[in-house]
Amino acid sequence: MSLVPSAGRGAAPAALPRAPLPQAPPPAPGFALAPRDILTTIFLRKRWIALAFLVPVALSLAAALVIRPRWPAEGLLLVQVSRESAGAADLTGTGPTVVSVEMPKVVQSELEILLSDVVLRRALESAPPGSILSGTGERRLFGLLPPAEDSIPRAAQRLRQSMMALTSATSNLIRVSAALPTRERSVAALRAVFDAYAAQRREIYAQTDAAVLSVETDRMASDLRSLDDEIARVRSGARILDLPQDIGLANTRLDSTTTRIDALRERKASTDAQLDAARARLAAYPARVVAAAETTNLAPNDDSRNELTRLVLERRRMALQYAPDWPPLRELDQRIATLQQSIAGNRNTRFETVREVRNPAVEQLSLRIATLEVEADAAGKQMAELESQRAEARARADSLLRVEAQLRDLGRRRDAMEASFRQIANRETGARITEDARRSRSPSVTVAQAPVAAAQPRDLRPAFVVAGVLGGILAAVSAAVLLTLFRRSFATTDEAARGLGLPGLASIPPNVKLIGGSTTPQVTDLTAMLLDARSGGERLAVIQFVATDAEDGRSAIALTVAAEMARSRGLRTLLVDLETDGRAYLAAMGSHPVHEPGDPDNLLAFNTAIPNLWVAYGARESILGDAHAGIERTVALLARLRRDLDVVVIVAPTEAEDYAMRRLTALVDANVLALRAQRTDKSVVRAARDSVLSAGGRLVGFVMSGERPVLPRRLAQLVS
Repeated sequence: MSLVPSAGRGAAPAALPRAPLPQAPPPAPGFALAPRDILTTIFLRKRWIALAFLVPVALSLAAALVIRPRWPAEGLLLVQVSRESAGAADLTGTGPTVVSVEMPKVVQSELEILLSDVVLRRALESAPPGSILSGTGERRLFGLLPPAEDSIPRAAQRLRQSMMALTSATSNLIRVSAALPTRERSVAALRAVFDAYAAQRREIYAQTDAAVLSVETDRMASDLRSLDDEIARVRSGARILDLPQDIGLANTRLDSTTTRIDALRERKASTDAQLDAARARLAAYPARVVAAAETTNLAPNDDSRNELTRLVLERRRMALQYAPDWPPLRELDQRIATLQQSIAGNRNTRFETVREVRNPAVEQLSLRIATLEVEADAAGKQMAELESQRAEARARADSLLRVEAQLRDLGRRRDAMEASFRQIANRETGARITEDARRSRSPSVTVAQAPVAAAQPRDLRPAFVVAGVLGGILAAVSAAVLLTLFRRSFATTDEAARGLGLPGLASIPPNVKLIGGSTTPQVTDLTAMLLDARSGGERLAVIQFVATDAEDGRSAIALTVAAEMARSRGLRTLLVDLETDGRAYLAAMGSHPVHEPGDPDNLLAFNTAIPNLWVAYGARESILGDAHAGIERTVALLARLRRDLDVVVIVAPTEAEDYAMRRLTALVDANVLALRAQRTDKSVVRAARDSVLSAGGRLVGFVMSGERPVLPRRLAQLVS
């Protein structure tokens, strides 16, 4: 059967007034540990919990077999207050005097000295060999291990482990006990420790103040001589006779040099200004000026007018003396006419004469500029010399200031050291007298009770057995809790419901075989629950079983649910497997595909032996699994499926992280998680749940397969 667009089916019956489709709550923030979960873990992990119980018990029994009874010996030490604990002024006499005494601290200090390595090693070295601890020639662990190496540090550690000291905040007594295999060894060990403690204490509180003060006096005298040599070296290196006078002379020289530099800088600025003004004025003046200028229309060396005047006068004179036609007179007239023509021709010609001489201002400015340049050069060299002198004066002043600070610091150190030297030298005699007084007084710690052995030995074997049993119980409980917290799978439906925050829709026992869509009570209840649920007042039409792993059993559950819907309700049901091509379903239901899938917009389905049940073939290649297909095509295909069929059951693939599967998850009417008890990882199930919720799909619950009863019936009823 090919599902193609067809006419709408008959009118659906009116929706019953039932509760709407349950929506999965948001993921819980954590996993709540319940007593039922711990009991479930105990019955699932019996061997591990039994092992956790037996290990401490076995260790305690082994310790009880190895440990031997010991004979304790006890002694008392009385701690008294003395100058050693009250204290006095320190060696230098500058520290505070201790007047308050905290007796618990004094007692604790004496106890730590008593149990120190130095005291225990001295006790072992002073005692005869083998009188305190047994020889190391004995083989260990019933003769299985070789004897340990004989060494004083190892023996001191064994002796400390066998000793115990008790103190009280309201008493000055220290109760010391030693427990060794024999009574004689315990008493001998305690006596040797007391003797070594007294000897060590005498060495600790031995006074050597006078020697210390003598060494300190010699050291301080040497330091004083070193400081004097350092002061002399500094003064000689800085060429200082009188430091204040040298500093005053350096400051005076620096001020004088600064004053001369300021005056010279002012004079040089004036010289530079005059030089710039002279150069500007010289550039503006011309090199030569006009001394005289003359303009005339007479050519140079031209005597025509004078000659004309003479000729005119001569003609007048001759005209008075001679006749007008006299030849010389006519010749004179010709000459006059010629001169007049020459004068008339030269009347419009002008001649100009200009005489120039050197500008006297240029000469004066040139001399002034040369003078100013010489003066500016001299001022610059003088300025450089004065700057050098000022730098030398400043360096000398800075050097004197540094030397002054260094000498002041050395002087302070010398004064303080000299005062300390005088004080320590004065206290040396008093320290010698104090040492003599300390040697003559009685000790502050005395033995109040000599070591005495107990009447009965101390046997710790029963205590070890009881501690082993209690430790085994505690280890078993801790193992049960840890195994519950770190268990990676859900064992029961109730545990999965609390861990996932989802309702459990069905629990299928492992003995139920879902072969060929066979009917079981659990599947019948699941089918009825899914068909009775309503989404927006309508029955669920498209249901998807979401995968958690490859062996979650969703394929068999989906096939059985689809067969139950078609068989018992007579609903037209289509089973769509998006992980395989559907051949396994068709073979289980007595059908075989005879065509290859073609159009991805349609689903190629084949009928089965059960009426109204079809199985899709090659659905993975359809647009349901194609990420490139638009949502409009997917919605159109699902709408055709809802029109042509009553129920569509979809089996999601194991790897459903691509966009096509997330889109399909959001478009179906309901999603159901499928998981297997004691096998499916919790993180995988939670990831599948979060993936459905993040895609916007409706998650109504989960179906657990392979669940077997873990707790006995009465115990399960008791903790439910």
